Amino acid sequence: MIGFGGELSVLSFKPNLRMWFSKTTGFEIFGGIASELDDIDPNDVEAGFKFLHAIQYNRTDRTYIGLIGKWKWVNVYDSDKTSNLPVPGVIIGKEWYSKRINRKGFAIELGYQFDTKEYDVFDPNHIKTGKERFEEFPLILNFRYSFYSKK
Repeated sequence: MIGFGGELSVLSFKPNLRMWFSKTTGFEIFGGIASELDDIDPNDVEAGFKFLHAIQYNRTDRTYIGLIGKWKWVNVYDSDKTSNLPVPGVIIGKEWYSKRINRKGFAIELGYQFDTKEYDVFDPNHIKTGKERFEEFPLILNFRYSFYSKK
């Protein structure tokens, strides 16, 4: 089953592609606009993947756990303060399928992600002016919608 959709979280919006290879094994790739908890300004970008394993499957719903690996580019539009960092995480999710049309899926995901990075800040003349610290918001709360193609 291959699904195209979107994911809305507390600090980001990401289009995604989710593939369930079997009833219990899935994979997702995503990428989109994000923001930091400190400034809530959508000037960051993130992209990554999820490896999913269903722990319970019915025709109308699926409960799964997963591992997340993503790369986040912070302050993309400000070349003097830009940085990037890898962010690992874990999730648990529940996806419901439409009873009338089994090709629509709605999901909620909860999880934890962790990473911190300290990086140098430069002025327009490329002189080091100090350090900044970026800490990824640790809690994951995602709402997602997928439209799956026919088998």
